[in-house]
Amino acid sequence: MGRYARSVAVDDYLVTIYRLEEVFGIARTGDISRELGVRPATVSKVLRRLASEGYVVWSRFRGFKLSGRGREVVKSLIRRHRICEAFLAELGFDVLELHEYAHYMEHLPQQIVESIYRYVGSPKMCPHGNPIPGEEALPAGRPLSEFGAGDSVRVVGYRGELSAYMRRAVSLGLSKGVEVTVLSKLRNGLEVRVGGRVERVDLKTAMTVLAQSLS
Repeated sequence: MGRYARSVAVDDYLVTIYRLEEVFGIARTGDISRELGVRPATVSKVLRRLASEGYVVWSRFRGFKLSGRGREVVKSLIRRHRICEAFLAELGFDVLELHEYAHYMEHLPQQIVESIYRYVGSPKMCPHGNPIPGEEALPAGRPLSEFGAGDSVRVVGYRGELSAYMRRAVSLGLSKGVEVTVLSKLRNGLEVRVGGRVERVDLKTAMTVLAQSLS
């Protein structure tokens, strides 16, 4: 495998681990497999390699986290990605599209991306409500999973911009800007009213949806 192909493969894994850590505090093989569309056996093989190269640290029976070296590699990529998302949002792409297309832009030279950053007004967070590394900002809201029965909230973003969970959230009607009422807390998620319908939101998806209280 050539140097460029290897670099892109490493970046994809490290960025995915970063995003999973943002939401769940740890990256598990199954979630990495789902995000990257790669078989779990392949994921395990690559993660062992990344651990041997010092990019990730394995916590027995729990999952993986980025090492200091891995986090340094990822920060500039996440910054580029989220700045490019802000630019694509200005062009009118939806939350799923701008995340997908920014993936192709995150390897642009830093000088170009910083020019884009200034052009879009030097935002502190991306359109999904996540902080841009290097800027002092907190997520746009709290995870939906933290709200209780009777709470009314507005969806303001998607923690970690995890493709599989964003698609799941949008399919349930949890689009950005939508108002949601939590009806009950379930063992493995929430029951909510959204758009006149009652939906069950699994816990992991609820942890990725950012919301702000309406009260």
